[in-house]
Amino acid sequence: MEPLGIMLYGYAEHQAIGITASLKELLGRDVILISASGGEDETVEEILDSDEAPLFEEREDHVLMFLGFGESEISLAMDRFPKGGGIPRPIFCGLTEENHRWKLSYLLEHLLEEHRRWNEPAEKGERG
Repeated sequence: MEPLGIMLYGYAEHQAIGITASLKELLGRDVILISASGGEDETVEEILDSDEAPLFEEREDHVLMFLGFGESEISLAMDRFPKGGGIPRPIFCGLTEENHRWKLSYLLEHLLEEHRRWNEPAEKGERG
């Protein structure tokens, strides 16, 4: 069975540990935690391959990248993401053949723009 992992950005260490523990309990499997905080100038692949001690920094933007998760595991993890407890809901994404070569800063820009576009129609409809 392929190991599961998550790459987190924008979370303090206690939040990251809480998210990981919640996913382990939910899925009944170990989940590897990789922090991308501070890696904005590195590619996603470099972050995933790094042996450096993880840096955890709370930021305004929060991202969770699924690593090795199947569709049903992703759906379950998104549906049951911890609510409350001071853990902000992230922008979810998966590792792709394309984005593993992107610098983290580019991935973040891409995800934030996509998130804005995705939520724009709902916001306009609410005002209308």
